[in-house]
Amino acid sequence: MGMSDPVDAGALKRGVETAGSALHSSIDKMVDPANHAVKRVTHVAHEAVNKLSSGATQVADRVSEQAAWVSDASGRAVDSSKSWIQDKPLEAVGMALALGFIIGRLTAH
Repeated sequence: MGMSDPVDAGALKRGVETAGSALHSSIDKMVDPANHAVKRVTHVAHEAVNKLSSGATQVADRVSEQAAWVSDASGRAVDSSKSWIQDKPLEAVGMALALGFIIGRLTAH
């Protein structure tokens, strides 16, 4: 192609299109592995957050159950005491007298 050769517009256009296509292909080849890696990292991160959230939820449930059990403990103790007093009133009175006597002796000095 010298200076006097006419420029073939069709060939020039095909050359530009081929070069553009090759560049697109090269970009895709570089980006696809990066996209795959980002998707894997994203997936692993989401799984980690889900496991953490699940674990935290289980801990919160256990803490809530334990708190309910502790708050009910005083009620169970009172109910148990009432039941024992009703089943064995003479022993309950004797225990109360003995306890009163011991406390009186300890505080008298």
